[in-house]
This record gives sequence, structure tokens and C-alpha cells, in this order.
Amino acid sequence: MTLLAAWLLSAAVSCGKAPEAGSSYQPPPAVTVAETPSITGRVVLTGGLPSRAGKKLDVAGNPFCTGHGDLMDPAWKVSPEGGLADVVITVKSGQRAANVPDFAGLVDQKNCEFAPHVTVIQAGQGLRLRNSDLTFHNIRIARHELGTRDRGVNLDNLAQAARGDENSKVFHEPGIYRLECDVHRWMRAWVLVHAGAHTAVTDANGDFTVTRALPDGDHVVEAWHPMFPEKLTSTVTIRDGRAEASFNFDLAQSFEPPADR
Repeated sequence: MTLLAAWLLSAAVSCGKAPEAGSSYQPPPAVTVAETPSITGRVVLTGGLPSRAGKKLDVAGNPFCTGHGDLMDPAWKVSPEGGLADVVITVKSGQRAANVPDFAGLVDQKNCEFAPHVTVIQAGQGLRLRNSDLTFHNIRIARHELGTRDRGVNLDNLAQAARGDENSKVFHEPGIYRLECDVHRWMRAWVLVHAGAHTAVTDANGDFTVTRALPDGDHVVEAWHPMFPEKLTSTVTIRDGRAEASFNFDLAQSFEPPADR
């Protein structure tokens, strides 16, 4: 290991980490929740396009990262029709499911980007965190402060010095968490941890489906996107097991100015 790599390894392990306090969160009992679609809908962005939409990231001439071609800013993904991707949908009354895997999936560092950019899991589930690049990465995990752009409390800092290095992280408490690489400062991903299993993330067209069954009646649905300080809320009525919901995020309420300012 070179001196530079050794220094980076030491820094990634030791800097910026606060002791993780014992959680007082007590999860509700888990039950079997049928994997049946219940709420479908669409999320759109109104008020124009943000200035960063479709723009290239500045990677400061990093020789490894520039070798993969242009890296596009993942903060805003807006379809030609205004559909907003990477919006997390959660149902407040949703139950905690017993029939979920211990580990919900993989967040990979590949080509100097986190993939996926946004993930939603149930409290108590874990994620695998991997470095698939031939360069040094680290993953700093922070509990995000809602309403701010980048405030929060650092919980872990995981060094991944080599291709194939992998860690696992279990998220016990509901909340929003940021994943960041201190070596490549433009790299950021988001994990929303929900109390229950009734969740979804919008696709490239802004569409979503909550794939867990809900009883008939009124349910509060929330929508959150990393570039907005607040969640949007809507009440839907499930009839015969199904309902639709739609959300409009106004660019003027985001952290970003519109492109024409």
C-alpha cells in the first residue's frame, strides 16, 4: 500500500464520525403483508427546470473518474413530460412486514457514482455497500436533518480501498440517511428508512407503485425528494384494495433555482 493510500485509509476510518447513540426506537410488531399493489400514482415537477438538470458534474480532472466519460448530475432526473424520478413514497399507516429480506439490496460505487441514487427500506433491514471501482472510495453515513440541504450527524465512515471491498449496514431507526464519499466529493446517495413496508421510489417517468396490500379506508401518503426541504402529504381512500395518488413538487419550494434565473 502506498503512503497516499495508507493516509486515505486512516482518514476515512477516523474522521468525521460521531459515536452512534443507542436508539430508543421501538419497532411495532411485524406481520405478514401481502405483496399486492395498493397505491399507484405519479409525481411531477412544476415551475420549470432546475439549473442543474442534465448538467455534467465537475470531477476536478480526476484521472480515474474522467476515464468513464461525462458524469451527469444525479440530483435532478426529470422526464420530458415533467415526471420526477427518485421521489420516495411512504404510507404512514403502513405495517411493518415480517416477509422482507434481511438485506434489501446493494448500493454500489461504480464509475465514481453511487447507484442507485435513492433507496428506501424498512427499519431493521440492511444494505450491502460496495466499491466496484479500481480506485479508493469511502462511504460516510450521516443521519440527515430534514429541512436542510446537508446537515446531519455522522454515524459511520467505511473505508473501501480496493475494488470488491464490501460492507454491510443495518438501519435500525426510521429517518433519512446520506451516503457520501469524502475522496470524491460529488458522490452522494440517499437512504430513506421507513417504519413499515408500504413504500416506493418513482421511476424515470415519475410513476410509482406501492406493492404491499393495504386495508380499505383512508391512508396518509407522503412524498419526499432530496432537493426539497419538506415532504408533500396526501390522504387517499383505498377501495377494494386500490387507490391512486399524485404529487406536484413546485421548483420554487426547492433548494435549487430554476434554470432561467
